[in-house]
Amino acid sequence: MADLIEEIKAAEEKSAKSVQDAKANGIKKLNKAVADAENTVKEAKQSAAKQFREKIQMAERTAEAKARSIISERETAAKAFYAKHREKVSNVAAWITEEVMVKYGRS
Repeated sequence: MADLIEEIKAAEEKSAKSVQDAKANGIKKLNKAVADAENTVKEAKQSAAKQFREKIQMAERTAEAKARSIISERETAAKAFYAKHREKVSNVAAWITEEVMVKYGRS
C-alpha cells in the first residue's frame, strides 16, 4: 500500500512537472510568435516606407523631365515668336523715333 501511495505521488509530481513544462514551453512559443509578428510588422513598415520613397523619387524624376520638356518647348516658341516679330519691332521703333523727332525736333 505504501508503494502504491509513493507511485501515485510520483505520478502526480511527474504530471505537475509535465504541466509546468508545457506551460513554460507554451509561453516560450507565444513570446517567439509575438516577436516574429512584431518583426514582420516592422519589416512591412520599412518595406512600405522604402516603396513610398522610391515612388516619390520616380514621380520627382518624371516631373523634372516633364518640366524640362515644357521649358524647352516654351523657349523654342519664344525664340520663334521673337524671330517672327523682330523686324516689326525694329520698324515700329524706328517709326516711333522718327515721329518723336518730327514732333519735338532733332536736338
